[in-house]
Amino acid sequence: MEGGGNGLLLDWQPNGRNGKGTVTARLNGEPIHVDILTLTKDADRARFVKKVCEGRDGINAEAVADELRRMAADLASKASATPAVDDIHELDAGRIVRPERIITPDLSALAVPTMTTRDGRPVGRWLQYLRWPDGRRERRPLGNFIDLQDGRRLWIHPTPAEPTPNTPAGWSARARAEWLRGCPAPDPSELFKRVCERMAFFIDLPQEHAPGIVATLACWSILTYVYSAWDAVPYLYVGGPLGSGKSRVFDILQRLIFRPLGSSNMTAAALFRTLHANGGTLLLDEAERLKQTQSPDVQEILSMLLAGYKRGGTATRLEAVGDSFKTVAFDVFGPKALACIAGLPPALASRAISLTMFRAASGSDKPRRRIDADPDGWQRLRDDLHALAMEHGPTWLQLPKRVDVCPRMSGRDFELWQPLLGVAEWLQEHGARGLLPLLTEHARQTIEASKDDQVADADEILLRILAERRANAETPAPGEILKAAQEAEQNMFRQWTAKGVSNAMKRYGIQTAKSHGTKVYRVALDDLRQIQTRYGLSLGLQSDGDEATETHG
Repeated sequence: MEGGGNGLLLDWQPNGRNGKGTVTARLNGEPIHVDILTLTKDADRARFVKKVCEGRDGINAEAVADELRRMAADLASKASATPAVDDIHELDAGRIVRPERIITPDLSALAVPTMTTRDGRPVGRWLQYLRWPDGRRERRPLGNFIDLQDGRRLWIHPTPAEPTPNTPAGWSARARAEWLRGCPAPDPSELFKRVCERMAFFIDLPQEHAPGIVATLACWSILTYVYSAWDAVPYLYVGGPLGSGKSRVFDILQRLIFRPLGSSNMTAAALFRTLHANGGTLLLDEAERLKQTQSPDVQEILSMLLAGYKRGGTATRLEAVGDSFKTVAFDVFGPKALACIAGLPPALASRAISLTMFRAASGSDKPRRRIDADPDGWQRLRDDLHALAMEHGPTWLQLPKRVDVCPRMSGRDFELWQPLLGVAEWLQEHGARGLLPLLTEHARQTIEASKDDQVADADEILLRILAERRANAETPAPGEILKAAQEAEQNMFRQWTAKGVSNAMKRYGIQTAKSHGTKVYRVALDDLRQIQTRYGLSLGLQSDGDEATETHG
């Protein structure tokens, strides 16, 4: 509408049935009032006119009212016209997009929950931020569709419920305003470096493992902002003994990833309804309960997780409708991270990249560092991650095509690692030197280790055997330790290999050394004592001061 004075425009987008919709009044291109009303109701229209004209001189109230009546008449006219079957346009499913994150060749968009007031009370509303291929940046209320520049239309589904007043925005109001004003996007390699430095500041890792683990966490965090460009995304499994820092990793991810949804005790129904309505990244701590497969609720959660790593993955449920039921499919596709001590069910583990955490070294101050001592620093990282994701919109669609980043990977390994390696190669092209080979080597080691990955009980048995042999001045090979383990626990180690023993020892920083062409263990008893103390294991080693009965080989 024009004619309300001073360049006033009215825009209406449907939001329900019977003429209910979101009406936006823009003055000289800037929104001055947004409201949800039923156009056919006189009271709703009168309320809208009053709010638009309140405190603003030069706006013609009658012209605004006339335009609203015209819009209502047009709507009634369209509703009364029932098209013939031949005239019904069949909608292309590719034109239906989720609201929280849109990446198409024509558009990059994010929906952000914001707070405002209505009738003197705080209320939430969704704003949509859009970046067009020509670089133009825009903000508008979230509607049911987006008209592209070539006349085509994207339909938004599902329509999220109005956000609650305490829903975190993620992307701060200050940063969004700067972005709209044309503030340059962050340098990708510099941002990646800052994310890695922030993670390394709080997580204590052995020197030889730290670069690969931190790079994996940082690339996965970036992936959560652009995952919709892929047809399948890897889960992250954070494992390790009790007290090894798994929850600390989740605390860090909670402050960095896109739309984090933390849950350790949510019911299955609450989980898949929340994911369907809001999207985002699930953080499922204390995931040990997923092995309680006799529980119907756990079965539902596990089914949802098994389906949710691929586009189109849904949780299907029978919902009551009156006196009958109908089948409803909830969209649960998206990145997810899981943490537990005892490992994941095999089918779920095959969908996850495994990261094994280590207990902090004695005297390390990292576990004592307060994560929220610098909230502004976390916010700057989140703001820059949002801006990075928006700036390079359609570019992300090219990354799934980079199949050459996964040499000698096939099947599920390729599906898990290609998204992270694709992001790593892109970051390397933008200045993160050496990132791709670093992450490729870490991927290779992780894939090898996962082949024989077992529960923590197996680790303790292997370490105890090694400690016994070293206390007797022996230098056992991995195969000799495996033979002894199989004699002690035949069922547990039936499928193990000497390579699996070697990988298990590496998780505790224990490496082999060559002796006459054979790889053997020469680890010092002092190092094994530290592992015994740090992880609370029973390796049969005496404490310092009683070393006389032990012999070093």
